[in-house]
Amino acid sequence: MWAGRGFPAHGIGLRSGSAADYRIVRDDDTLVGTVDEARAFDMVHPGAVYMHQGTTYRVVDLDLDDRLAVVELCDGNEYTVARTDVSMRVLDVDRCRSVGRAGLHLGSIEVASQVVGYQRKDASSGEVLGTEPLDLPPSRLVTRGVWYTIEPADLAQARVAPGSWPGTLHAVEHAAIGILPLFTICDRWDVGGVSTARQADTGLPTIVIYDGYPGGAGIAELGYDAADRHLRTTFEVIDGCNCSDGCPSCIQSPKCGNWNEPLDKSGALALLRHVLDLDVRR
Repeated sequence: MWAGRGFPAHGIGLRSGSAADYRIVRDDDTLVGTVDEARAFDMVHPGAVYMHQGTTYRVVDLDLDDRLAVVELCDGNEYTVARTDVSMRVLDVDRCRSVGRAGLHLGSIEVASQVVGYQRKDASSGEVLGTEPLDLPPSRLVTRGVWYTIEPADLAQARVAPGSWPGTLHAVEHAAIGILPLFTICDRWDVGGVSTARQADTGLPTIVIYDGYPGGAGIAELGYDAADRHLRTTFEVIDGCNCSDGCPSCIQSPKCGNWNEPLDKSGALALLRHVLDLDVRR
């Protein structure tokens, strides 16, 4: 229900659900495109390579006050990947249940993220050409999320060494996000994730998947309802991949803010096998 004056739809963008967008312009103020505020620092930070309708641009300036990214044409021989520090705070828990030996929770969360640098990569080979630091303010997103909690005893029973916990949880997070569109009618770019060996609010090893839009878009709710099938399919995706240490087909993500580090494929398989009580062996 809208009780105010005027027409509220004018203040909400159709592409993102956000009321605040960054304009992407050439130096003559010609509009190239827009990006919602929540993704601006990842996509149009200073030095970022940005592609729009097949044309490649480099960001030469980002005006935070005017929400303006100034770009210039570039040759497209390289691309950039942002490095982002992400943390999550639980605001409210609506529902919880068990999925195998894991705890599953649904609720409102606040995600704090800060882009701290970026890599330049060769567009043909993927070779890292350089790493550049950035000094950008943190951004906060209040949204909906679903998260799994794992007891340390279960990680131990799965024979995952403490030093491998971060890579194990991170690998499960990536694979789960990659397969999530089969269950929630979304794109992997519509969601974010964060995993940690000890989350401050849960006090436990935790894997979080959250809607990438302010207030949520219903993805977390669908993920919660489909969690049993989703987690089993996550295991099958990792187990069915023929790579040895992890690849883009299973646990590597094209949108990882930590540059796909650390990742532990064998730990992810061992943990999921134990959590879901599976006897499957490759």
